[in-house]
Amino acid sequence: MLNWKKAGMLTLILVIPALLFLWIRFAGENHYTLRRYYPLRNETGQGYRIVRKGPERPWWEPQTDTLFHTIPDFHLLTQDSLPANASLTKGKIYVAAFFFTRCPTVCPRLSAQLARVQDIFEQQPDVLLVSHTIDPHHDTPAVLRAYAQRMNARPGRWVFLTGDKQQLYDLAMKGYKLAVQDDTPENQPVSPALSHDSKLVLVDKEGIIRGYYDSQDKEEVDRLILEIRVLLDIYKKRDQQPS
Repeated sequence: MLNWKKAGMLTLILVIPALLFLWIRFAGENHYTLRRYYPLRNETGQGYRIVRKGPERPWWEPQTDTLFHTIPDFHLLTQDSLPANASLTKGKIYVAAFFFTRCPTVCPRLSAQLARVQDIFEQQPDVLLVSHTIDPHHDTPAVLRAYAQRMNARPGRWVFLTGDKQQLYDLAMKGYKLAVQDDTPENQPVSPALSHDSKLVLVDKEGIIRGYYDSQDKEEVDRLILEIRVLLDIYKKRDQQPS
């Protein structure tokens, strides 16, 4: 009987630290990760596309990983009339939004919330804000430049994009998975009947969507701010890891 008790005590001594380690390793880590949106389906449509990483991968990365939708390349103009493509956001954690300067309803609050995000991360060069117009006929680079000045947009930290309308709409719907629509009659271009999703989209340095946030809800934007900090921490820890 005594031997069974000793065996039980020894088992507890060995098992409890192991269980504690597993809880810290897996349960604790969930607080510091963000989901990735839109895993890509494989050719059969029955599963997800998987990439196998070679022996040169950093030790903390898994041998296999799921492939995810990434934001496609684009060719647009900034508020300073400079050409912009995917290199603008390469290596950046960025927040994307769609708006138009003549919008009297959701856009003022959307831009005000982005201004708040800009102020919070003004010392973080890896964080970028990107506002895309859905009214490029009116929102020329000059109009966007004046709007950026009103919003106190800092050069290199908050960029406004315009250009080909079809490309902007495709980028919104197919790239960021946001709804945009133009019901303006052809003979009445002065009062546009435009509608767009007011969500803010968080995108990581690999171009993968990591979150959606309602720009009209301060608590949602607070969550965006928190999750930008989570991403910054994730990348900081990765950069500190030995290869």
